[in-house]
Amino acid sequence: MPRSILHIGAAARLALYDLEEIDRRLSGHGELNAQWMLIVKQALIVAANLADLEPSVRHLYKNRPALAAEFKNHEKAYGFAKYVRNILVGHVNDDLLAKAFEWKPELLQLLAYNDEKAGFLINLFVLETALNTYIDQNEDHLVFNGDTDLAYPPDWNRFLGFLEGVVRSGIAFSKLIVAAAQEDMPAPPEGDEHLLGYINAGRTTFARIKK
Repeated sequence: MPRSILHIGAAARLALYDLEEIDRRLSGHGELNAQWMLIVKQALIVAANLADLEPSVRHLYKNRPALAAEFKNHEKAYGFAKYVRNILVGHVNDDLLAKAFEWKPELLQLLAYNDEKAGFLINLFVLETALNTYIDQNEDHLVFNGDTDLAYPPDWNRFLGFLEGVVRSGIAFSKLIVAAAQEDMPAPPEGDEHLLGYINAGRTTFARIKK
């Protein structure tokens, strides 16, 4: 079912708010720790959600070349974010875990410990595994030049640069979507129509929303 312009505008505003806050935290946070891990996961979720939204906004590209170009210029990054969200952040894939145990056998020892450091390293190693599985049939990575070891400073800086790039592109893309939606959406209701909205709100009932 096609999304209405109001739904598109609302989804873009939600993404924009999250991405601007993520960007503020990334800008002053270069240390590899548990807080960083949470920021990474949230950034990947929001970027992937924007990738999911993009097909719904293509009809807005007409006469708005900047909107189309913003997504096209970073399409690979959005695809990467969506991949990692789908196998790790939004849902933990069993094949991913099997590959993580193979690539990082120290996970078998870490799972026996309940401290914070062990929890962080488990997260880190599974994230690295997810990053390293984004390859083509020739085992060439689709975004990076080679495998990623986040404890290795050049790889860490490369991933941080990727993350900052997709977050800032997401901010720009969201702003353009919001501006386009505001041009096309109807004016907010006024007078009796506005009052009727509150009357209908008082009659609202809730039910579980299906996926």
